Amino acid sequence: MKLLCYSLLGLSSLSATAAFITYQDGITNTSNASGPSWVSGSVMFLDIISNYAGAPDVSGATGFSSSGFDLFEPTGGNLDITLLTWEIGSMSLYQGAGTLTLSPGVATPGFEDYRYDDASGTAPYNLNFFYDGDLWASGYITSFVTEVDNNSDFSAVGAGSGYLAEATVAGADFLAEVGALTSSTNEFSFTADNFSPVVPADPGTFSSVGAINFVPEPGTTVAGMGVLALGAVLIRRRQR
Repeated sequence: MKLLCYSLLGLSSLSATAAFITYQDGITNTSNASGPSWVSGSVMFLDIISNYAGAPDVSGATGFSSSGFDLFEPTGGNLDITLLTWEIGSMSLYQGAGTLTLSPGVATPGFEDYRYDDASGTAPYNLNFFYDGDLWASGYITSFVTEVDNNSDFSAVGAGSGYLAEATVAGADFLAEVGALTSSTNEFSFTADNFSPVVPADPGTFSSVGAINFVPEPGTTVAGMGVLALGAVLIRRRQR
């Protein structure tokens, strides 16, 4: 597994009116390496988790730049995007009907399909945004799919989707702007690039960079946007 952050080229091309935030210093923690066969004789991790003994405090990343957000523009809120962080909690490898989980071959790609059941908005949040250490908004990452080119490829790419459910008083302006950008759905898609193992053992830690795209389309299109974003990342990757 691996997680978090994204390639802006693919995201900015998804919608001319979308806003996106690019991230750096992404860290994703994983555990339970007892899934299907994966890269170079190892196995897929069954869980993305927020912490474990000896791991960094959270899975998450730090803001690097933004486009389309007045809060971070000099003529708007003039806030510092590098003080915006997001943290990600648990997700599990999905192996039910319709799963995209597939072990890679010598010359064929493999997929990891991670999902989280938001229980119609009643489950514990697995997503938080902070600004300068203060909680701004919370919600859910509901799906995340990664891919490697073959079973010798240590760096993965991926795409997923989620939404924000509520904000604190401090984050009210942030959630309001997200709502305005997404036709009040508060949904986003994301792509992830350059997932590389820092600690590949079980539990494992992966680094990443990338971006989050706040899309103004109805909720039913967000997952499709994520698939398109994954395709864009893969095309760019194979052109390198």
